[in-house]
Amino acid sequence: MVAELHHVCERHKRRRQLMNWISTVEPAPWTIAGFELGPLRFGHCLLIERFMDGGQNKIIDLWRYLNIASRTYEKSVRWLTKDVNTLFPVKRWAFCNTHKKPAKFEHVLRLWNKYVEENTATPQVMMSEGSGTTIGTPYLQTVWNICIHKLNYNPQTIKEAPFGEILWAVLAYNESQGGIRVVDDNLEQVFEKLKCQNLN
Repeated sequence: MVAELHHVCERHKRRRQLMNWISTVEPAPWTIAGFELGPLRFGHCLLIERFMDGGQNKIIDLWRYLNIASRTYEKSVRWLTKDVNTLFPVKRWAFCNTHKKPAKFEHVLRLWNKYVEENTATPQVMMSEGSGTTIGTPYLQTVWNICIHKLNYNPQTIKEAPFGEILWAVLAYNESQGGIRVVDDNLEQVFEKLKCQNLN
């Protein structure tokens, strides 16, 4: 029981560390497998979505993700067009050959997942009554619609906007409209105490 309680508390502590607003809207620069990654941008998410099939990540997926996130949106589109239309570029072969061993691949994939986590971390939220309806529109399209129509983002430049910044803008807008309540540190501490009391 103590081990389970410790696990729950550690998980909550880790989530609080990930939910730091500034680390999401202005994430630290990352270097993964020689790729220098800036903030994950909305356009990056759209490009990466093209290659996500819901299955297990492959080394070629990781190659594309890192190349996309290491460029601006426009440069990513140009690179991706060239990469997809080239039979087997030398740089792709070198990356795949270097990282094909399971231990190396898993290490780079773990770093990639941490990068994505940092760039997309959001706080726990409480939904208002009546807002629990299911929406059929894809998530990224819903985010785009809110940004363009409610937050005055420019449709021509939104793809270069940092994704974490967009997520927090949408959360702040939804909270100001009464659709959600962002769980702040004080409220989260109350929830943790209740959870810990229920475990005892």
